[in-house]
This record gives sequence, C-alpha cells and structure tokens, in this order.
Amino acid sequence: MEVRKRGQMSSVDPGLVSDRSTPFAALRFASTYIAVLGGIALILVLELVATLVATGGHLAYVIEAPYVHLTLASQIALGHYGLVAGESAAPSSTILYPFLLAALAPLRLGTALPLVINNTAALLAGMFAVLLADECGLPLRRIAPARIFALTVAVALALNLAGLAFTGLEHSLHVAASVVYILGLARFIRRGRCDWWWFLCIIVQPLIRFEGAGLLLADGLIFVCYRRYDYALAVVMIGLALVGGYSLFLHALGLPLLPSSVLSRSDWSNAAVSGHSSVLTVLISVFRNLYQNLNSFGAVEILGGVALTWVWASAKLMGPDSTAFNKEDQVKLILAFFLSFVSVAQLVGGKIASVPPRYEAYVLALNLCGIAVIYRDTVSAWCERATWSRVGVFATALVLVFAGYASQTFAVPALARKEYLGPFQLHRFVTDFYHSPVATDQLGYVNYDNPYYVLDLSGLSSEAVRRARADQHSVDWMDTLLAHRHIGLAIIDSDNVPTVPERWSEIAELKTPGGNGPTANHILFYAARPEDTAKITEALDRFAPTLPHGDRLVWRGSHP
Repeated sequence: MEVRKRGQMSSVDPGLVSDRSTPFAALRFASTYIAVLGGIALILVLELVATLVATGGHLAYVIEAPYVHLTLASQIALGHYGLVAGESAAPSSTILYPFLLAALAPLRLGTALPLVINNTAALLAGMFAVLLADECGLPLRRIAPARIFALTVAVALALNLAGLAFTGLEHSLHVAASVVYILGLARFIRRGRCDWWWFLCIIVQPLIRFEGAGLLLADGLIFVCYRRYDYALAVVMIGLALVGGYSLFLHALGLPLLPSSVLSRSDWSNAAVSGHSSVLTVLISVFRNLYQNLNSFGAVEILGGVALTWVWASAKLMGPDSTAFNKEDQVKLILAFFLSFVSVAQLVGGKIASVPPRYEAYVLALNLCGIAVIYRDTVSAWCERATWSRVGVFATALVLVFAGYASQTFAVPALARKEYLGPFQLHRFVTDFYHSPVATDQLGYVNYDNPYYVLDLSGLSSEAVRRARADQHSVDWMDTLLAHRHIGLAIIDSDNVPTVPERWSEIAELKTPGGNGPTANHILFYAARPEDTAKITEALDRFAPTLPHGDRLVWRGSHP
C-alpha cells in the first residue's frame, strides 16, 4: 500500500484500488470510467438523434468546413494538395486533420468520418480527465457513479463537447490532446521524467491547430526552468521543423507560408505574411485582434480561469512558506504559469469570436482541468461530501457560468438543418441536375464528391481569388475568372457577397424559414452570361419540385 506524505500528491487513493483482483473490486474501480463515458455518450447520442430528426435522417454538420477537409483529404489520397485537381490550395487551418481523414478513408464512413473521430476524441477526453484526477490525487472515485454521471453531463454541456463534435473539425481532438497534455505535465513535474506520449502530445499540438505553437513555446520555457535543456531544444527544433516544413511545402506549391483560411481570418497573420506590411502595421493588427477578442463572447470565461489560478498562486508566493515548494506546489505553480500563458496567447494571437464557438475550446478545457488540480485540497474536500444537493448546485452553477457554450448544444439541430436545406441541396443541384462547372462562395458541400469544376469565390481554396479580393476594389475580377473557366452559373450567399458584376442576371433565390436569422439561407443563382440563362432555368425547374419541406425557390424577373 502506498503511503502518502503530508503535502504530497499521490496516485489513486489506495483504499479504492487495493484488491482489484476480485471482479467486484475491478467493477468498482471501473465505475468512474463507466459513469464519465456514459455521461459524455448520452449527450453525443441525444445530439445525433436530434440532428437526424431535424434533417429528416440526413447527417449534416453545423458548418461547411468539414466538407472542405473531406474534399482536401480525397485529393491528398490522390497525391495532390488542394480541392481541385491541378490547382494547389491550402484551405485548411489545421495541418494534421486532413491527412488523418485521408488515412482513415478506407473505413468508407463517408461524411460520417469526422463525427466518428470527434465523438471518439470527446470520450477519450473524459478518460484522460479521470486519469488526471488519479495522478493528482483527486478522489473522484469516492463520488457515487450516478453523481459522477450527472457532473459529467454538466461538464459536457459547459464545454459544448457535442457541439464541437458536430462542427466536424479538429477541435475535439485539440480538447482531448489538451487534457492529455496536463496529465503528462503533472507526471513530468512529479517524476522529473518526460513520458514519450507526452513528448508526442507536445509536438503534435501545433499540427492539430496553429494555436498549439503557444503550448510548444510554453513547454520550452518549462523545460528550461527545470534545466532540461535537451528537452527544450528538442521540442523547439522539432516543432520548427514540422511547422516550418509545412510552410516551405506551401511555398513550393506557389502558396503563402500560411493557409489561406488562416490569412482570411487573421488580419495580423495576413499582414505579417504578405511581406508588404511594416512592423508597426502588424503590431496594430495584433492589438486590434486582442481588443476584438476581449470584447467577444468567451473572454470572461477565459480571463476568469486565469484569475482563479493566480488567486492561489499569489497567496502561495506571498505566504509565509513562499520559499518552500513541494512537488504538489510545483505542479500548481507551473500550471498557473502555463494556463496564463496559453490563455493570453489565444486572446492576443488567436480568435474566440466564432459562430459556433470552437477556437477557444481547448483553453476552456485546460482551465477547468488546471483549476481542479490547483485547488486540489478544496476539490478533494468537496468530493468527500458530494451529496446530490451539492452536485446539483455545482452542476447548475457550471452550466450557468458557461451558458453561452451550453446553449450551443441545443442550437446544433437547427444549424444542421440549415446546412441540410442549403449547402446539401446545392450539392444535389450541381451534381444531379446542372451537370456543369459552377462558381460559388459556398465553399464546402458543393465541392465534396463533385465531378464538376468548382471555382471558389471566397478565396479560401484559390490563391488567385484571395489576392483579387484583397487587392481589387471592384468585382470585375469575378467576371474575368468565370469567363476564363467558361462558367455560366454563379451561386452566391447573399449574406457574404451581396455585390456581383452588373452584367450578371439574377435567376432565382433558394430561401429557407428564419427570416434573416442565423438558421436561414438566402442563396442566389446568377447567370454570368445571357446565353446560360436557359440552361440554368431548365435545371432549376427540374430541381425545385425535389426540394425538402422548408425550402422554396423564389424566381426573379419573368420565369418562362
């Protein structure tokens, strides 16, 4: 039996893990895992059922980006990096995720593959959280399984785990990797040894999301503090080699050093990479980005987590025993530094104002896990007296504090229905009725599994379009590019690019209920040349009767 010294963290409470050789004891030990996985699985399953009901049994994500990744993955499998054969492009904000989709394509899950990956990542995040509690001596296993289940449901809602899964993107993986990271960090500080899987987790962070470079830099500083210069040098050099190698790969393809999706969403990155901006311009863009983030949804939760970590750290650093730090204190102090560094880095250089919210999800997960470890004594005392009333109060408070994120779980079916009634139907129209190349700013499902050429007017998958949108004040470039590709139909989201060349003729509009709200579609069909009007009209005539309930095609002008 392990003896725990005063002021020292231990592994799982020995009273709970002794004699695990018997079936009953083994089941008791596993009950926490079962409760945690069950709570997360319940939210995921309910979300899936609600979404399938809203879409008439069709799987649809809440945004179009996962279909971009699936299309990119299909091209990667063919040895090409881009969305259209022969045209290089970097439309993905993640390096690793499209390659993961390509590697798992033989499973033949189709559009369900991102959801399977994300649901698995959400469940793994729960398992790693239990392992973290065991490592840091948090007595979660003393809480009855039913109450653990209720707490897990509250955490899953607060972190919007189901909503993240239905974005179909890499953010669920990022959350799981973040929980693994804290587990590895705690083990490193306590043992002075870097586990191979933790080192791998550090390296892979910037490959999952570019924001992970902040974690990598923080790790380098931590290793330096512990005089593990070999680890620090290895982390920095490998990280630079991987991310720098990717940038050089893009450069060799004739693309900017960062993906077009990053440049389109980050003004300071665009200013830094373009090569035409001064240092002052870049700094102004950084401060503008920080200002926007601080005034955005999610900033309070992030800064609140930082404040809580430093309430403890300040008391410890200014207390009477400020010169004596045991292993437990070292874990907490390093966590306080790490969480602050990552949170500030996200606010300064990243984005948090997204719909649905997703970019900051890993920061929220890090903060929740880190705060539980930092306030270990308080949390442990609470676990020992976790009655139903205490669990209910805490779960309610947690969901209320993160109400903005929890509410996104309930918005998923409506947002998925919007995608089904809009982009899903556009894909059907182009592939089943129009049978010709198109131009569109609806990058996503229209591209996926489409044998016809798609000219992306958003600039995310076309460097020529991105430059034209950035450099030209008129929209004549649209006409030029469509004429060059002999494209007669342009499909435009009226909320994104309401201005089109004057010579284009508006044929019809695909509308869904919801007025001008976030769940409504307003998609316009334009004939770029008069001679294409008849073909477009004939295809729309055949398409209109097949539209699902909720969609309607509104004709513009005289309809023959």
